[in-house]
Amino acid sequence: GCRNILFMKFFLSYKIVNPLTLKKGFTLIEILVVIAIIGILSSIVIASLGNAKSSGRDAKRIADIKNIQFALSLYYNDYLKYPNSAVTNTASAGNIVKELVPAYLSIMPKDPTTQADYFFKSYTTNSGGNCNSTPSSRYHLGVVLETSRPPSDNIDYNAAPSGFYACGTLGADIDFAGQSPDCVSPGTTDQCYDVTNN
Repeated sequence: GCRNILFMKFFLSYKIVNPLTLKKGFTLIEILVVIAIIGILSSIVIASLGNAKSSGRDAKRIADIKNIQFALSLYYNDYLKYPNSAVTNTASAGNIVKELVPAYLSIMPKDPTTQADYFFKSYTTNSGGNCNSTPSSRYHLGVVLETSRPPSDNIDYNAAPSGFYACGTLGADIDFAGQSPDCVSPGTTDQCYDVTNN
């Protein structure tokens, strides 16, 4: 009897601990660490998405240049010359729209971000730059890329090649810079993708 009573008293005084109640939750430091990790990961993902979009636009620019090149080849096959670039200091593919559209291109491609014309200059062997008397037999075509380095077929012309002159009034018209961050001012940072027919 006594033994049973003592056992019952001991049993009733002993608290059975539920293991689930031992866990209290996260500390403030743990929560801050998790928030910091999530912030770092999200910034990496956002930066990667931004670079992917820029690379996608660069791929479109390069594809546009290839399409214009193909149209210029077809034009040359028909006329044995390339379209004359404008008689101004503007090296713009917008100046040859009427020669290429719609016979060789459905529309003249433009930069996907700025909607600016791509760079274009035609060359003649006429030292005065007169492409009407001596048809243009070469061209220079280019675009500014956002992030990508220009592909291996990039030529980096900063001026007409030897023996050629940019089409324009008395040969005074300037070409665009192929080794350049902006296809305008020559520089060591090369973001200008430029090609020619030779």
